[in-house]
Amino acid sequence: MVLLLTAVLAAPPQSDYPALRQRLLRGNTAEARTGYAALLKGDKPAAAAFAGLAAVHRAEGDYPDALDVLAAGLKVHPADPALLARRADLHFLLGRWDEALADADAAVKAQDGNLLARWVRARVLRDRGDLPAADKEVRWVVKAYTDASNADKDITDPDALLVVAQAGAENARWNNKPQQFKFILDEVLGDAVKHDPDFWPAEAFAGRLLLEKHNRADAADAFDKALKVNPKAVEALVGKGLFALADLDAVTAGRLADQALKANPRHPEALRLKADARLAEGDPAAAERHLLAAKLVNPRDEPTLARLAALKYLARKSAAVVEAEKEVLAFCPKPGVFYSELAEVLAARKQYDAAEGYFRKAAELRPDLSAPRAGLGLLFMQLGREAEAKVQLDAALKADPFHVRVSNALLVLKHLAGYATAETPHFVIKYDAKADAAFAAWLADYLEEWYAEFAELYGAAPPGKLLVEVFATREMFSGRVLSLPGLPGAAQGASTGPLIAIPSPKVDGGNRPYNWAVVARHELTHAFNLTQTGFLVPIWLTEGLAVRAERSRRFDATLPLLRDRLADGTAFDLDTIGRGYHNFGSPADVMLAYHQGSLYVEFIEKDHGREAIGKLLEAFKLGLGVGDAIRRACGVEKEAFEAKYREFVRDKVKGLPRVEKAVPFAELEAAHKKDPGDPAVAAKLAAEYLRRGKPDDARKLADAALAKEKGHPAAALVKARVLQRDKDVPAARAVLEEAAKANPEDVRVWSALGKLNLDANEPDQAAEAFEAARGLAPAEPDVLDALAKIYAAKKAPGKLVPVLAEVAARAPDNVSVRLRLAKQHAENGTHPKAEYWAREALFVDVGNGEAREMLVAALKAQGKDAEAERVEKRYR
Repeated sequence: MVLLLTAVLAAPPQSDYPALRQRLLRGNTAEARTGYAALLKGDKPAAAAFAGLAAVHRAEGDYPDALDVLAAGLKVHPADPALLARRADLHFLLGRWDEALADADAAVKAQDGNLLARWVRARVLRDRGDLPAADKEVRWVVKAYTDASNADKDITDPDALLVVAQAGAENARWNNKPQQFKFILDEVLGDAVKHDPDFWPAEAFAGRLLLEKHNRADAADAFDKALKVNPKAVEALVGKGLFALADLDAVTAGRLADQALKANPRHPEALRLKADARLAEGDPAAAERHLLAAKLVNPRDEPTLARLAALKYLARKSAAVVEAEKEVLAFCPKPGVFYSELAEVLAARKQYDAAEGYFRKAAELRPDLSAPRAGLGLLFMQLGREAEAKVQLDAALKADPFHVRVSNALLVLKHLAGYATAETPHFVIKYDAKADAAFAAWLADYLEEWYAEFAELYGAAPPGKLLVEVFATREMFSGRVLSLPGLPGAAQGASTGPLIAIPSPKVDGGNRPYNWAVVARHELTHAFNLTQTGFLVPIWLTEGLAVRAERSRRFDATLPLLRDRLADGTAFDLDTIGRGYHNFGSPADVMLAYHQGSLYVEFIEKDHGREAIGKLLEAFKLGLGVGDAIRRACGVEKEAFEAKYREFVRDKVKGLPRVEKAVPFAELEAAHKKDPGDPAVAAKLAAEYLRRGKPDDARKLADAALAKEKGHPAAALVKARVLQRDKDVPAARAVLEEAAKANPEDVRVWSALGKLNLDANEPDQAAEAFEAARGLAPAEPDVLDALAKIYAAKKAPGKLVPVLAEVAARAPDNVSVRLRLAKQHAENGTHPKAEYWAREALFVDVGNGEAREMLVAALKAQGKDAEAERVEKRYR
């Protein structure tokens, strides 16, 4: 963390140092730089002027300039302890430990009570692996604070209090004194802000402490307070970015990293945050670029080096990982932080075996660190190794009682202890016996059926039995997935590979039907894809395959968005699609990513054959990048692959109705005045007049456009609406029929014609128009609803059933349409289909009595009496 430390320097009382300090704290670096530079122009400038200007340079990432200014200051003020300590702190930031230690020692020699110098020595000794010596320095700082307080000479300087807080936090971690964190937050950091309300570094450090304990609400509040003082406060921006990453929102994290890097382009933590965001989005090359930039700033930064090693591991470059370890061991014999951070990154990428090994190594080297024990316990939770998880989590909570994720995970384990267990050949299912006995029985049957299907499809199967947990409360479901509350309400399932977690259909004691078969097939696909590729399958491919496995068309609703994004040039490609899955701040991006991922799978199978999917999965298992994997599996270069995919998706949306961009009314009037013969402009202006309640003006313009271009669709739509307002339905119909004849591929015209005929009680003509619209593009829900009503009224089951099936495919959670289909097939005597749709209804509402009765009846009608009895027994 950047320390400002200007107040510890003796400033001439006549100067403007307090005002300059305030400008710097508030992020006005330009004025602060000008002010400090002016103070340096006098004879023998004060040390505070050199320190202030150096702080400005450091805040902006101009580290060489900051060092130069401090060196100049030490020439004027030789052996000045404050300047020496400041330079030592900067040397430490840059990984220059020998220089940092030399300056810190000199500062302590000149001023034994220099807290910053002591803190620098503690960190250098810590990172070199000499923990006893580091602990001695930390205790010295803590004792200095306590002695001052006992002597009624409380430390009031905010910078000094921040050092005390940082040293105190390390003392609490190393010596298992978790109760000290509350004192640090409330008293030490609280006093720093009390003595200087603009001292945002205290709030930023408080936020990081709280985030370390996963106290997200208070952490967010602290970061917001810091940013209220200084919107460019890098440490607070990075803190909020880490918060976003914890919420799986990589896009927001990346945006916050960009803001931080705009303020300080060389800030190591900001560069790491940006790298983490890009890696989460599936772009390891970009992540590596940012990490290498961070390494240039500090070549000894363990978190940075850990991430670089993780990238080598993910690329299956084992020799490079060994070299990375050697690089760290050369300067630190006990790199527990390196191994712990490496394990965290690999665990996030589902490289569980390696992560477990590195967590264990970190704990062995640095038993004082609670993070490796917590990480190992949470890792075991992801793996479904719950007994082992509890051992590690209990130890982690004892070391750090304020770790929210650890305590939440233990609450989940306590909750699960009361669940029943059902075991099948390939699954262990845990569930609430009171609420979900019938559901668990259905789930067990279908999971085995789908397991066999997927094993044949992928030619591989997960090792061992998969753990499936059905949660009776949303809170526990979120706790199982994240070890935190706040999982998005739309989330209905999660898979880590060995574990699948889903909420009960009766979650929280209610009845919140959702298509559990869609969710279970989706998550089971992940279990197969993740394990068969060593967890290296990219998100777009496994999500695309998972959506395909759902056997639904729920993403048809995203086609208009895809059309618009293609037109704007903002549709995803393989380089950007990963961001969409992680942009929870934009639900549209998330939906589009899922849809485009499924379209990639559809395209690959259509253009390169189903076997290309298996080849791709095998290529990713080998650690190949996307380009190399496509070349190996599909025999084409990535650029050519993307070009053909673009053609494929454009074909998917070509029949959708055109959506004209909104044009301001004044611009429309000006355009029409400039070219009154342009039918498109006239039609748009006519629509705007109609919207503004001027039907006569609207009709005049529409007539002019139709005279210029017979059957112009937009003009016809306006004129038909005017005629309908005037109750002249035949004339309106004639206008739309003429437009449909001239523009047979315009869905808007056919839909309007269908609606007009339906309102006019002309069901046959309405059905004809709606079917034309349906044939051109995936129909809008209101078109399908209208057709269903028409065919039901006409008692035309042959036409009704396909429409209802299309509705069901696009609405996987719609139980009523499934019941209608089951009933219709039962009436038609097509009992296998009745059975199918009754089962589909139970996929949405497993307790639905009507669906159960229809299923039993359909089974008996087919002579499946034993199976019917089994279903009935399940609900007794």
